[in-house]
Amino acid sequence: MIAWFLYALQAACLLGCASLVLVVLLVCAYRSGVQATDKPHVSVIVLGDIGRSPRMQYHAVSLARHGCEVSLVGYAGAQPIMDVVSNPHIHIRHIATVEIPPRLPFSIRAGLKAFFLLWGLARVLLFQAPRSDVLLVQNPPAIPTLLVARMVASLQAASLIIDFHNFGYSLLALKLGPRHPLVQAHLVYERVCSRMANDAFCVTMQMQRRLAEQWRVAAVPLHDRPAAIFRPTGLDQQHRLFQRLRGDGLLGALDGWWPQGEGEGLFTQISSDGHVSRSPCRPHIVISSTSWTPDEDFGQLLDALPALNSDLVKAAARAVVVVTGKGDLQQQFEERYSSMSKQLDAVRVLTLWLSFADYALLLGSADLGLSLHTSSSGIDLPMKVVDMFGAGLPVCARSFAALPELVRHGENGFAFHSTEELAQSLAHALGVASYNLPQLKSTAGEQKLNGWDANWDSVAWPLLSKHLNRLRRKTE
Repeated sequence: MIAWFLYALQAACLLGCASLVLVVLLVCAYRSGVQATDKPHVSVIVLGDIGRSPRMQYHAVSLARHGCEVSLVGYAGAQPIMDVVSNPHIHIRHIATVEIPPRLPFSIRAGLKAFFLLWGLARVLLFQAPRSDVLLVQNPPAIPTLLVARMVASLQAASLIIDFHNFGYSLLALKLGPRHPLVQAHLVYERVCSRMANDAFCVTMQMQRRLAEQWRVAAVPLHDRPAAIFRPTGLDQQHRLFQRLRGDGLLGALDGWWPQGEGEGLFTQISSDGHVSRSPCRPHIVISSTSWTPDEDFGQLLDALPALNSDLVKAAARAVVVVTGKGDLQQQFEERYSSMSKQLDAVRVLTLWLSFADYALLLGSADLGLSLHTSSSGIDLPMKVVDMFGAGLPVCARSFAALPELVRHGENGFAFHSTEELAQSLAHALGVASYNLPQLKSTAGEQKLNGWDANWDSVAWPLLSKHLNRLRRKTE
């Protein structure tokens, strides 16, 4: 009980101080803020790496396509997609980051981080970006994004719209446990701030229901859809991609499998007249992507590899499993795989960090997608699966409550729980073994019929334009 009280007191003091500073900042900014633009201006806010936030980048591109000026606010890091970088109506505005000493207690580090992020975000929105008509904010993270965005929106007479990808408190619970006082405080903060929004989007129907029933927040489901860049990759492009990746030293783990003949490659081959075809020794390609966070257990993949390897050997086949992304748990995965790799004759695992364009090309070259996302809340959906569907891949996905909204078992993929089910799903989907599983009724190509643009235009734009038109009429 004493520890609970101390944690809560520490967090409350830090957030209280941060809020006081913010109030002073807002008062000053109210008197000397940046002026509005002639066109509608929307601030799209993601308190994370902009380049690793595809949904918010897609929002920015869609808003610009509809005649808005867009400030895309977040951290510098990975290169954003070309549609963002090359668009003259999208202005990337970076939030400065501050390193917090790791030796401090978690509650103190969390409070200090919130304070500096609060300052950095408010500084961008009030002194660098033009006055906003709409603030479109990704959640999570909720602290301090929702509080800052609400106060800025009030001062600028703008609308605040939250895009719920998940819940911040549920992610924090993975680290601290669901009953930790900071998790409970986060839940209260997130729920209260969410009720202050003018409107909201969410990524699943189940999330819409929970928001309505438990938080009294009305949200419009805006399901993720693949961008146009995600599609099957032609053999010519595949050949160039694999040659380039090998030249960059990214495929070194496959050297023992790589053919040595003229024009031959592991995945493609090119004839003397320049014709590209599939290599006769081509292994199956299974692909996944991850941020290497606790809500994705890639240890389960390693547990399933021996059984998959056995099925591949019996079928005289081979497979390359590619996992893209960066994160804290990557090294642990690589070390464990290294210790067991010599027992896997028919499987190779690669961990890569690719540009967005190369990731799309590799996805379109693969045979099967894999998702180990388990969802901290149980009601969000992995966007990687949507991209895999866009590339025409069937998907094996870890099952959880909301997954049937996206993956229909036996139709466009397989859902699994146990390691045995994962191994059998992979082998069955690759056609190297036959288990008591249905044959897929369709490929994922059906998902491409309603891509991001069409879905966004029919669902998101009517809501956003309502707010933009209302605010513009007030100023006329």
